[in-house]
Amino acid sequence: VIAAVLMPVVALRPRDVNNYRIVSWMVTNAMKIFAIKYDIKNKERLVSNQPYILVSNHQSSLDLIGMMELLPDRCAFLAKRELLWAGPFGPTAWLCGTVFIDRLNPEKARDTIDKTAEILHSRNIKLWIFPEGTRNHNGSMLPFKKGAFYLAVEAQIPIVPVVFSSFSHFYNKKEKKFETGRVTATVLPPVSTEGLTKEDVTDLTEQVRKSMLQTFNETSLPRMEPNGYS
Repeated sequence: VIAAVLMPVVALRPRDVNNYRIVSWMVTNAMKIFAIKYDIKNKERLVSNQPYILVSNHQSSLDLIGMMELLPDRCAFLAKRELLWAGPFGPTAWLCGTVFIDRLNPEKARDTIDKTAEILHSRNIKLWIFPEGTRNHNGSMLPFKKGAFYLAVEAQIPIVPVVFSSFSHFYNKKEKKFETGRVTATVLPPVSTEGLTKEDVTDLTEQVRKSMLQTFNETSLPRMEPNGYS
């Protein structure tokens, strides 16, 4: 519904990442009905005049609320190409400058990464990516795909990890549980890729995942305990 309402508005500035500021305003106001509160730590680490890759864990569509709360200036998103045809969402996302990648065609995916690396610099854009590649409801993190890290190394720009604590104390899709709740969103220190090459991508990926998983566990446990602060 929100995408359908936004489409004619963002169409006035097609492919402009600043359209996401409009999306952010509408989503954060519309989603207040869900009474989900975000406690944000270290948001100042997202402030930069330079491009970077922002990576975060992905639990459900509810992530969108936190993403819009945190959205830095001139930030676009990476999405699987199938979403381009997902009703009003696809065209609206395209008009906002979303980068769509064909995960089923490695050659095309690689070409997209190469072109995106150039665009990030030429247009001074930040890019938000879910390195797990899909939603994960199991209360942890899936293994990370390397695309975001290849892109960061190719462009020689930092990686800024963001960790959302577990939703499980208030949301469970299988059990059809959806209550009010609080989420901790933690912005970790930027990780430099300066001087790194393709040979360093595997270690870089594991390094970032390890730090994010540690933060996920540390921030999720208090919310899930019986006497926690959710």
